[in-house]
Amino acid sequence: MAEPASIVQEGVDRVRAAFGSIEDEFGRVQRRVRAGRRDLEKQLKSGRKGLEKRTRKLRSEVLGSPALKRLETLRKDVQQQLTDTADNLLRLLQIASRSDVERIDRKLSQLSRKLREIEDTRESRRSESASA
Repeated sequence: MAEPASIVQEGVDRVRAAFGSIEDEFGRVQRRVRAGRRDLEKQLKSGRKGLEKRTRKLRSEVLGSPALKRLETLRKDVQQQLTDTADNLLRLLQIASRSDVERIDRKLSQLSRKLREIEDTRESRRSESASA
């Protein structure tokens, strides 16, 4: 009967040894994965910094380019021409422009305030003369 017990014990020992080697192998794999992750993070960080640097350089080149400056000048010129043309058309059709309407509105507001002041002054004089 000593043989079956030793066979069982031998099997248990083999399982323990296999389990121990699995733990060791798993630890090695974990360390390799961590190291690979750190390396990958460094590569990505370096690549991102390089990309950001190239993007900033390209942006400054584009924004400083004579073609872009010329386009901006042309855009402003066209915008001014369109505004002038619209104003001329409204004048020819005898239609008030937005700025004309706003100017008239401001003037009416001033006149309304002055009129209220005059009315208030008259009412206060009437009440003074009625009480006297």
